[in-house]
Amino acid sequence: MTTFHELIRANDRFLLTGHENPDGDCLGAEVALCRLLQALGKQPVIVNPDPIGKTFDFLRRHTEFDHCRRDQRPLPEFDVAVLLDCSQLSRLGSLGPRLRDSGKPLAVIDHHVGSEAGDGDVSYVDTTAAATGALVRRLFREFDVPLDVVAAEGVFLSLVADTGWFRYSNTNAEVFAMASELVAVGVDVGAIYDNLYRRNHPESAGVLTAAIQRHRFECDGRLAIVSLDKSIMERAVRIDFDTDAVMEPLRSLSGVEVVALLKERFDGSVKLSLRARTDVDVQAICKTFGGGGHTKAAGATLPGSLADADAAVVAGVAKALAGVGAESK
Repeated sequence: MTTFHELIRANDRFLLTGHENPDGDCLGAEVALCRLLQALGKQPVIVNPDPIGKTFDFLRRHTEFDHCRRDQRPLPEFDVAVLLDCSQLSRLGSLGPRLRDSGKPLAVIDHHVGSEAGDGDVSYVDTTAAATGALVRRLFREFDVPLDVVAAEGVFLSLVADTGWFRYSNTNAEVFAMASELVAVGVDVGAIYDNLYRRNHPESAGVLTAAIQRHRFECDGRLAIVSLDKSIMERAVRIDFDTDAVMEPLRSLSGVEVVALLKERFDGSVKLSLRARTDVDVQAICKTFGGGGHTKAAGATLPGSLADADAAVVAGVAKALAGVGAESK
């Protein structure tokens, strides 16, 4: 059976992609893998299901990104498709069936629970890794390729995206050692922070305030939930504002163990994001809705109305909390 490393060595043209609405870990890992493949003499292209948002457009100064949303142009010629930060073609929207129908091998690089059982013909998976970008960093070592500053910036973006700038429980000694190495290579930490968080549209404060005001508590205050309908999502999309920003302030509140964010999508479905503070396994909750992720950060897409999704999530979280003792006061 062909291994991941053998598949990389034996082919030349690679299509790199990730989940819909790519986040910092997905995009950073794509940047780093693109540089690794180029250093190996390969021909990589990045084609995502959605365009990158304004938050991450600073990456365009050194890396080319394409997308195929509502676009049926022929895909670039490729020998292997590589999924980063996800393992299922269903996470790629309309791009997923096109890759499946291509008949080309599919490789997966991911750190989410269950990724080894995804759609990849070969997989490079470690669910203990803090970020997908951290796995790409390991590949540089295994292929004996030194990091350049572009690849280092990609890996650093992955790390800060999935560790919450080193605040989350997945921030371990490997993460700090890697961050130190990346800064030594030349990563400008201040510039990355400014690009990510200090270029918001002037209306973003109003959208954030409106979103937070919609929070309520359930399960005796152990669950904080926010449901955002199309009206507020339209405002957020218009100014390219990431409404996930409402979650961390709510997770900081005393007594809150789980934060749920539901976003009404324009296709009639509802996007769910769950975050945990204690021992609640939100990945297990999201799995019941067909989603997945990590123990303390996971997501899913629910069919039906926002009200129905809200009720289902409250019931699911309540069931999970029933098996976990209340957080010590």
